[in-house]
Amino acid sequence: MLEFETSTGNLYAWDDEVGLFIPFSPAMRSVLDVLSNHDSVTKEKVMCLLKENIEREEISFCYDWIRKWNKIKTQIQKTKNIQTFTESDIRYSVLKFGLLRLTLCITEDCNFMCKYCAYSDFYKYTRRPSDKYMKFSIAKKAIDYYFSLLDEGKRYNPLRRPAIGFYGGEPLLNFKLIKDLVDYIENEYKDHKTIYTITTNGSLLDKEKANWLMKFKFIIDVSLDGPEEEHDRLRVYTNGNGTFRDVMKNVSSIMIEGYQEIGCLPVFDWRSNLFKREEFFNRQDVPRVQGAFPVDDVEGCSYYQQFTEEEFLAFMEQFERARNFYFMNLDHHRHRKKTTLFDDLIGQAPRRALFRSISIYPHHPLMPFTGACIPGRKIFVDVNGFYHLCEKVNSDFPIGNVNEGLNFKKIYKLIVNYNSCMDKCPECGVARRCNFCYKSFATDKDFLHSSTVCKEVESNMKRSFIEAFEIAEKFPEFIDDSNIKYNNIRKYYNSYGE
Repeated sequence: MLEFETSTGNLYAWDDEVGLFIPFSPAMRSVLDVLSNHDSVTKEKVMCLLKENIEREEISFCYDWIRKWNKIKTQIQKTKNIQTFTESDIRYSVLKFGLLRLTLCITEDCNFMCKYCAYSDFYKYTRRPSDKYMKFSIAKKAIDYYFSLLDEGKRYNPLRRPAIGFYGGEPLLNFKLIKDLVDYIENEYKDHKTIYTITTNGSLLDKEKANWLMKFKFIIDVSLDGPEEEHDRLRVYTNGNGTFRDVMKNVSSIMIEGYQEIGCLPVFDWRSNLFKREEFFNRQDVPRVQGAFPVDDVEGCSYYQQFTEEEFLAFMEQFERARNFYFMNLDHHRHRKKTTLFDDLIGQAPRRALFRSISIYPHHPLMPFTGACIPGRKIFVDVNGFYHLCEKVNSDFPIGNVNEGLNFKKIYKLIVNYNSCMDKCPECGVARRCNFCYKSFATDKDFLHSSTVCKEVESNMKRSFIEAFEIAEKFPEFIDDSNIKYNNIRKYYNSYGE
């Protein structure tokens, strides 16, 4: 158990086996210590040992609660051992729980040269931009195979809706292919009610393209970092010029139409001005923040080597000021309809800590460690027709291709290798809460051992628990609102395969 104490002196514990937070009073700790140090001790015996310091009624309550709690733990222990599995088990899991989205990388070309690009020289293990474009024949094979798997899996998951995502590079550079593929899907699979998504830099999102995307109810995710000086510091054209004005012109025209399925994906680093960004994303002509992310610091990334320790400390001080500002102005945030930068960057952290759904059972036996999904949960297709784990994992771990489909033998070997590298996980006290996945450990064709990556994960998680519970104690109205908001956000993401 991971025990922690808030600044008010209240004690709690996270039980990773059961997946529950427990209010952990001094009486609860005392009773648990007695039960842990004595075999088959009765309630009366516990009362005799503790009667000098704790009321009998409180001892009785704690004793009964711990006994029930231990019964649950005993049942969970029976299912905790890693089970053997076969390629057929993987296929069954994909058909029942996977296939949430097919993402097509329709070009590796881009008209931007963003300074934090995941395909830049800052990232050792990712590809580099190229002038490659996906052909219709490759995309069609991927789509046909995806729908064939969905049809096969209907007996396990009849309500699942197909979701097709368009990715790049900049996907709107290959807009004709997007139109051709959507026309094909609408004709060949019109009864499936396909969900369409696109991730774009927004510079090519002119009125003609925007109207077409809105016609087919695309979920449009735009990479917009903030006001002009913030955005143009990092997101520039290949000639070095800023991109903000072109992007905002296109985004504003969509907002004027009242289109709801558009959001922003701002990225920040240690030189970002969070307060200027928050002010910007409060504007009515700017879409809601769909997700705010730091520049990704994965294995092989050298991006953060350019920053000084002073810049890091200044950013952390700014973040703490932003956090205090957010929670001291909760009444204002509560009545705001759209999600801003601070809502996602600051408000979501305690929501995830407190309301993230935790199954009473351990991880899926195929993937007992970390938050990694079973390959095939989502399918990412590169321009050449190779299948990959997802768009966030480098291309050194292909799991099939459009001609042969998913290679379950290769997926089996990948899972076995990944699990064998998770050497720290069996003893981890916050394993159920782990957000790490393949990209956290991936190098070139292999995975790092978790013992080399997760050195401070428990202490970091403990700190996040303390922060979340201190917020819950000080701002109960935030918790009431968050319970509703967090569940609504999850419903939104689940509606298109996240």
